Amino acid sequence: MNNTIGLREQIKHAQSEKEVSELLLKSKSYEWASEFTKRAWKSTAKSRLAELSNPVPTQVAPSNTTQPKKTAKKLKKK
Repeated sequence: MNNTIGLREQIKHAQSEKEVSELLLKSKSYEWASEFTKRAWKSTAKSRLAELSNPVPTQVAPSNTTQPKKTAKKLKKK
């Protein structure tokens, strides 16, 4: 993958579970990274793996059944 973007972005755009795993292994070589950054990488990888294992279903066009419109209630005069 392109090295000009950050590791987190690379994880987000990974095309396979194998690629995500390889990027996580690469992240372990970054000893200077803060704990916050390391957790962000792991969280992003977890989300991406979930996306890859459960792809979003395609959207279905809404049905053309018409619903009766609700009319405004009239106030009673006293």
